[in-house]
Amino acid sequence: MLLRQNTFTTLAQRSEAMNKYKTTVTAIGDMVEDLLQQGMMVLFDTTAPIELQEISVIHTGGTLTKDVTNGDLMILGSFTYTVTAVGELANKNLKKIGHVCLKFDGRTSPKLPGDIHLHGESVPLIIKGDTIVIKAN
Repeated sequence: MLLRQNTFTTLAQRSEAMNKYKTTVTAIGDMVEDLLQQGMMVLFDTTAPIELQEISVIHTGGTLTKDVTNGDLMILGSFTYTVTAVGELANKNLKKIGHVCLKFDGRTSPKLPGDIHLHGESVPLIIKGDTIVIKAN
């Protein structure tokens, strides 16, 4: 008698499969709060140059499995945003060095090539240990 392998997946497994990118915050630069008040957050993985770490949210880095596109969801800790525009270099930079500039302004066309624009209720409060996730929507 052959046993058939269980093909059911859990909700958590399905949710994880929708993730395009996932990483964990390891450090928050001294100037991040100032940038957040201007509606902007700079992300870098641990390869960030020392001179940029004070303005950056540093994270463990992740694997970008699919390009970020309009309509995707970005989860920063407990805050969820909808991607409204993606600059032409944002995916390349995120994939290579975990770097992107997040703008919380809901623009529908990118201002700069490395920007990802987001729409949501307010700017996030992010702390060390928070997870950053980009999900297909």
